[in-house]
Amino acid sequence: MQTVVMAVVTSLASVVRSRIALQIEILALRHQLAVYHRAGRRPQLGPADRLLWAWLSRTWSGWRAALVMVQ
Repeated sequence: MQTVVMAVVTSLASVVRSRIALQIEILALRHQLAVYHRAGRRPQLGPADRLLWAWLSRTWSGWRAALVMVQ
């Protein structure tokens, strides 16, 4: 019985973790679009932008895949 409960808890944790990862990816992509729209031709990252990416690099394992600016 204990293994069944652990399997259910592990499955739920996996669903929540993947949902959080998806939300973080959406946040990163929306931030890229905001930088692109405010900058014009060549996007410039400010201190707040760098702070966001520093936080993302510590909390999200797939942050490097999102570094390419969306156009």
